[in-house]
Amino acid sequence: MKHKTLAAAIAMISMTGIAVAAAAPASARPLEHDHWTDSGSVIAQVEDPQFCAGIVDFPVLHDWNAKGMFLLIRHGDGLAYGGGSIRATDVWTNTLNGKNLTITVAGQDRDHKVIDNGDGTLTIEVAFLGVQKVYGPDGTRLFMDTGITKAEVLIDNGGTPADPSDDEFISFEVTASHGLSDTAERDFCADLVTFIG
Repeated sequence: MKHKTLAAAIAMISMTGIAVAAAAPASARPLEHDHWTDSGSVIAQVEDPQFCAGIVDFPVLHDWNAKGMFLLIRHGDGLAYGGGSIRATDVWTNTLNGKNLTITVAGQDRDHKVIDNGDGTLTIEVAFLGVQKVYGPDGTRLFMDTGITKAEVLIDNGGTPADPSDDEFISFEVTASHGLSDTAERDFCADLVTFIG
């Protein structure tokens, strides 16, 4: 499980891009404009029995806190374009020794192109611009990823390409990643053992 791919996927699935207001008519009203928060706390292996299976042999407490904004507007082609921003903190704690690894993410994403495939699906080309930082148990920054990650999201449009209210997610694929990536070749589970085991 790679750090940067995980963060980008979470951010892009949480929201599907920030729309450029200039691309919509000045009188266009947002289809949706929402501010959201999410937080929680679970033992990772209880939530997902396959979490780092065979690598991490100690209970890991996962605490998270995230907030952001989501905006959805209609462009001149009649299709909905979305976007938003996110700020999130995830803390992964070894419950046996109290050591933790903290990951922060801040960024925004935006739908660059929405394509009606003509078969009941939409392909959304999304770009996420942001920074992820990983801190060790003593608060020292260990790694930083920053740059742009591009992806394609496939959506079932429910038979109504211009109405996003009945859309359903099908798939997500990272297509490109550019920038600084300290964690590109690192394994998240192995890092948990190294830094908090």
